[in-house]
Amino acid sequence: MIRQRALLIYSLYMLGGLVCASRFVHSARMGLGLCIVVVIVGMMPRFWKNRVPPSIVIVGLLCFCTGFTHYVWTEKRNVSVLPEEANAAFSGIIESAVKFDGNRCRFIVRMDRLDNKDLPHAERVQTTLYFRDKASWMKAQQTLGFGTRITGEIELALPIAPTNPEAFNYPEYLHWQRIHRIGKIKEAQTLSYDGRSLSFTGAMVASQQWLAERTTRLFAPESAGLLAGMLLGAVDEIDTDLYATFSSLGLTHVIAISGQHITLLIAGLVYTLRLCGVTRRRAYLATALFLPLYVAMSGSSASAVRALVMGEFVLLALLTGRIRDGWNLIGAAFLIMIGYDPYYIHNIGFQLSYLVTFGLLVFVPPLTARFTVGPAALCRLAAVTIAATVVSFPLTIYYFHIYSFLSPIINFLFVPFISVIVAPLAALALLLGSVHPALGFLPAKIVDLFLLPALQLLQMIEKGQLLRSAFRSPSMWWMIGYFCWLIFLAGWLYDKITLNWKAKLGFILCPLILFGSLFFSWPKKEVTVTFLDVGQGDAIVIETPRKTVLIDGGGPPPRWGEQPWERRRDPYNPVKSVVMPFLHARGISSLDLLVLTHGDSDHIGGISYLLENMPVRQALVNGLPAKIEVEKKVNQLLHEKRIPVVEARQGQIWREEPGIVWRVLNPAQRIVTEEDNANSVVLLLEAYGFHLLFAGDLEREGEERLLRENLVEPVDVLKVGHHGSKGSTSQAWVDRVTPKLSVISVGKENLYGHPHREAIERLAKRGGVVLRTDVCGAAVVHIKRNMITYETVSVSAACR
Repeated sequence: MIRQRALLIYSLYMLGGLVCASRFVHSARMGLGLCIVVVIVGMMPRFWKNRVPPSIVIVGLLCFCTGFTHYVWTEKRNVSVLPEEANAAFSGIIESAVKFDGNRCRFIVRMDRLDNKDLPHAERVQTTLYFRDKASWMKAQQTLGFGTRITGEIELALPIAPTNPEAFNYPEYLHWQRIHRIGKIKEAQTLSYDGRSLSFTGAMVASQQWLAERTTRLFAPESAGLLAGMLLGAVDEIDTDLYATFSSLGLTHVIAISGQHITLLIAGLVYTLRLCGVTRRRAYLATALFLPLYVAMSGSSASAVRALVMGEFVLLALLTGRIRDGWNLIGAAFLIMIGYDPYYIHNIGFQLSYLVTFGLLVFVPPLTARFTVGPAALCRLAAVTIAATVVSFPLTIYYFHIYSFLSPIINFLFVPFISVIVAPLAALALLLGSVHPALGFLPAKIVDLFLLPALQLLQMIEKGQLLRSAFRSPSMWWMIGYFCWLIFLAGWLYDKITLNWKAKLGFILCPLILFGSLFFSWPKKEVTVTFLDVGQGDAIVIETPRKTVLIDGGGPPPRWGEQPWERRRDPYNPVKSVVMPFLHARGISSLDLLVLTHGDSDHIGGISYLLENMPVRQALVNGLPAKIEVEKKVNQLLHEKRIPVVEARQGQIWREEPGIVWRVLNPAQRIVTEEDNANSVVLLLEAYGFHLLFAGDLEREGEERLLRENLVEPVDVLKVGHHGSKGSTSQAWVDRVTPKLSVISVGKENLYGHPHREAIERLAKRGGVVLRTDVCGAAVVHIKRNMITYETVSVSAACR
């Protein structure tokens, strides 16, 4: 049996070498230590009771060394020859689909000339092209495409490192795509275009775009993008809110081209060809030839390539009449993909695809055998759903943090609905509509008739936020414990483990401990304050031992005079892109208190999204009437969600627990002006003997009033008022507050010139540390008994 599944064993050894190498390139000590552990584990099968043949272990160790060497060799060659920053003339060929979004488009350029000199080797650059007028935008849409050679001026820079904790590491992601620079082309008029060069990949990209455009003509707008992603891999066409719904409910595998899609495609093609009178052998051969074209056209995602390789092996087995073992197929697919690119191991889709496939091979047969009630098809579907859920759960919460416990039920009901009804009809509509839209009209309308109500139901379930929780990324030991439990479960299902009382106790206690540690933790006597970098705006998360408070959330930058053609599909919203991902990564599913200091859009412009997607138990506001549409929408949502709203007034005090006290310093008991900044909610937090002052957008007039009324005292941490503007942070204020640490929430190169030089100088003269989010990224303050510390995302000298 072991010899028959040697490819699977070799792939595991190869994986060990790749993982060790990925650690080694960052830390030689850690990498070598991990190598020793993996080699010892890799040699243990030789000493088992049923010994593994020595040839298997020897070849496996060679695979380990091959994987290690392959990764290190690839990493050493993955370097850039381009300057880190430059404004230069360039020439290159577009090597990706061109994705238009409002007043810009994005693509990858394979650059071969810079400043009129040939580069030692062509290099990929992630490029953004901006348009100032509609004429250049229209010309680019007609001209740019895969294979177009462009020449002009470009601004090169290093990819921007994450500026917030738990944020997506974009430079690392690009590094694994062999991209080391990003480029901006700010003047489309400076570019010159040459004709597109013909290539297979270019033809596949053009085919996908043409079919995606045909999809928008056939189906309703609400379903067209989803079907384009589902059938063609054009995920950029999917509505962002709908994609978020699918992601939250654990249905993204329905969208991504994966094993499910390839299996359905193989079965559909073979069945159709057989109906047309084609012999079985020729049907298998035609399907095998078509699959690579389909995967290439759909974008060649990691999960699709894995499914392609395994599908081709299955078709080859059917053609030759030799049954292939599923375990060897997954091992062979792994070795082929890793041989092509060792960076696949960092791809989340690759990891999930192989892990779920592995889990299906392990758990589906014994689970199906134990389900004896009901039709065989339903029993197998239940087994597949349970196996995929149990196996994918740890990676899901590790990477995405949000998990809906309704996901297994929704998958059980929705996946067959998509697979049996929607996908075949949609594919037929697209096939007929490719000949002429009128031919695909009827099946497309039938698809909309079934799909649209289902999508509305899914969005209602997601908005209800039932049985949905956020989890912090589990520790390595938790992951090891979980997979040990899976091994125990598999042993029981295959009757390798007898369930005596000790085994039963372990079988029950292990998942209880694992899941209990996710949901419950002993409260630490610590307060963590995170000043997030949301650009020009405020967003402050305060985590106390028992509660979570959010002060403001930032807002999208103003886009005055924006024309319809300039509008982006998914405009930047700091709450959606920064605040909520951070909260979820911290394992925070709801807020105990939302503080809206005042109605300026740079403080509450993104709060509507938060109220629609996260439970809030209470809101604290300044009580002024809404003046702008953003504020009116926030007030409306607070009312619709039935969130208790408290108007902040000077003198209010509440105690969370011994050692943690909140005080409201502003607005005054009697409001004499309706100027928002003067009536910002100003809070003082006393935590374990330390004092933190959150000044909102308070300016000099408000500062002077608080000084006259003797309401402020020296503090340890000051959130500087109004982003350090010239009209705030007066000398008298600084002299009284004397902060040891001052944090200025401000956007890089903002239009207002914040923070003002004089404000920074006044703070610096007191000898305290001044941190700016535009320079240092997010600042995190940790408060424990008798100790306060801080850290910033950036480790530059200016942030110490």
